[in-house]
This record gives sequence, structure tokens and C-alpha cells, in this order.
Amino acid sequence: MIRYFLVMVVTGASLLVADFVLGFFATGEPHGPGAVARPMHVLFSLVTVVTLLGIHSIVYTYFVATGKWAKEVVKVYQLPDWISTQATKNKRRAFRFIMGSMAAIAVAAWLGAAADTRGPAYSIWHLGSAAFALAYNLGSFVVEYAVIVAHVRLLTELKDRADRLREERYTIREAGAGEVDRRPAAVEKDSPVPFP
Repeated sequence: MIRYFLVMVVTGASLLVADFVLGFFATGEPHGPGAVARPMHVLFSLVTVVTLLGIHSIVYTYFVATGKWAKEVVKVYQLPDWISTQATKNKRRAFRFIMGSMAAIAVAAWLGAAADTRGPAYSIWHLGSAAFALAYNLGSFVVEYAVIVAHVRLLTELKDRADRLREERYTIREAGAGEVDRRPAAVEKDSPVPFP
């Protein structure tokens, strides 16, 4: 997940910065049929909003899914409860920044639409909210990365513990059974494969 997240962060941050710069070109351009930067900013903003909402949704889904998996593994293998508790804490820590980023993006997009349709009175509000969304998302990416790294370490430890327990249980069963009969339960009379 770490590599995928880094690719998503570079994509999302690049789109945010490019859209922010494009917004300055769009602001200086007058309305009218010959306008190029303004419609381009609107379209680019739509792509940026959808991409960033998708990135944050993927991160949230990752924490929800792996948190449920961690709880299930802890329950099945009777591992310490602190593991599932820590997985839940990781999700909560990231959740605040994920939802804050999504809200900042939504507000900036809404104020951008207002500035485009209702005139320059909303432009300063759009600029402020866009600057906040840019800064908050960049900070959020840093926090999400740190939490994902901690979460991956936790999940790796959980998997290692579960694998060791499973191997121990399998070894004990095999040693307790003595010679294990490896033939299938039902063998046909005319089977071409001879069994010892």
C-alpha cells in the first residue's frame, strides 16, 4: 500500500498545485466567448476534485478493510487485543485528516462555482479556501503516509504471529497423528494412479 499511496500522493499533489496556479490565470481573464483559462480551470478543477476524493476514499477503505481483517485474525488466533485496538486507533487518526481534506476540497469547489457564476465577490473566498485546501491536503498526505507506514508494520507483525501459530498447530497435529494417510477419502476401483 505504501508504494501505491506515494503514487497517488504525487498525482494528487501535482493536480492541486497545477489547479491552484491555473486559477490565477483564470482570475485575470475576462468572461466571454474567447476565454480559455477560465473554462480550462473549471474542467481541471473537476478532475482534481474527483481524483482527490478518490485518493482519500481509497485510503479510508484501506483502513476500514484492514481493521476488520485485523479484528478477525485476532479473534480466530486468540492474539492480544491490543493489536486490533491499535488498528482501530490508526484508522481514527487517519479518519480526521481524510474527512477534513475532503471537506476542504468540497468547500473550495463550491466557492469556485459561486465565483464563476455569481461574480468576483466570491473570488477572494474561493482563493482563501483553495489555499487552505491545498495546504491542508499536503499536510494530510504527510500524516496519512505516517499512519499507513505504522499500520503496515502492525499488519506485518499480526500476519507473522498468525503464520507462526498456524505452523505450530499444523506441526503438532501432524506429529500427533503419526503416519498421516495422504490418500483421498474416496478412491475409485479403476483408478489409474496406484496408491502405496
